[in-house]
Order: sequence, then structure tokens, then C-alpha cells
Amino acid sequence: MTPQARLDTILRDETFRAFAPFGAADPGSSGMPCLCFSECPTGHLDHLITLRGFTPWGLVTIQEVVNSIGGGSVAYVPSDVHKAFQKAGLGHWAVRTAADSTWLYEREWRVPLPDGGAGIKGVKAIPIAEAEWRLTRVPTGQWVEGDTGIEVPSPGNPNAVQFHDYPRLWRESNVWVWDRRKRDFAKYEPGELC
Repeated sequence: MTPQARLDTILRDETFRAFAPFGAADPGSSGMPCLCFSECPTGHLDHLITLRGFTPWGLVTIQEVVNSIGGGSVAYVPSDVHKAFQKAGLGHWAVRTAADSTWLYEREWRVPLPDGGAGIKGVKAIPIAEAEWRLTRVPTGQWVEGDTGIEVPSPGNPNAVQFHDYPRLWRESNVWVWDRRKRDFAKYEPGELC
């Protein structure tokens, strides 16, 4: 999926889907599905986006939320220590560091999810790359008169159509749009980009 399609799906379903982190699916590793987060102050985002090639599509939360659902920071360890993590079935909690594996810029946090998914809690902001981008609208369970848009009490009205709107998280969250020239985010209040 493109980053845009992935974010659209996450916000529409209000669910994260977990996968084995890079390197954790290697033979001998635990292969535990995880949610993976990059911890970084706003100023560090410029480094990740401009120099490291990350795309500015995602969700922003805080450490307390990650901790509250069983997450924590990963260990950045040498190859021999990484093998020990793998042998113990904890490869998903470690990132191997060596001359050919330099991930320290990322400061990763993970939430192991053996069932492969979790509902979304504690969204601080939704970063995106294009101010014009919008999500797929979803059914709301409300019905309107098709010609006028006036709400009707039930779908029994002959001209009733189901009203579609942006997903709840899009309407209720701050949205940050990456500005390449300023190398920073323009920040919008909830509902401003609806």
C-alpha cells in the first residue's frame, strides 16, 4: 500500500495492524507482530523526512499511550547481544547495530501484538504530506434527503441516502501538513481540513 492508502485504512478502521518488525522475522527470531513507532521531537522530523527519506504520513501519539498498551523502547545492541535476544524469543525488542546497521537515528518504540492488531488510542496529530489530500468518506448511519441534504429520520423515505463523512479521527484530530520549503509542519485544528 502507499503511505496515503495505509493511513486512509488505519483512520477508517480505527485499527492498527501489526507486523513482524524489520529483522525480527529473521530465522531464529521471535517474529512477533508489533506496532512500531519512531520517537522524535518535531525538529528531528526534518532529519527523518529530508535526509532519511521517511514520508510524512502517519499518526502522532505520546509515550504514555504506547506504555499503557504494553509497549516500550527497543534496545540497540551489537550483533552478539542481538542474537541472545533472538535466542530468548525476544528479537522483536532489539535492533542490531553494526557498521552495516545504523538505526540509532530512529529511536524506535514497539508494542508487541500477538493477535496482529489493536484499536487506536491517544492520537495527538495526523501528519500528512499534502494539504489537498482527503480520506475516503465513510457511512455515518445518518440518512438525508438525496436532493436537499436535509436529515431524515430513517432510510424509509423514498429519496433517502446514507450520509457519508470523513472518519471520526480525521474530524477530531489535529492535522499536520509537511511544508518542504519551511522543513516543518503547518498545523491545523480538528475539523479545519474537512
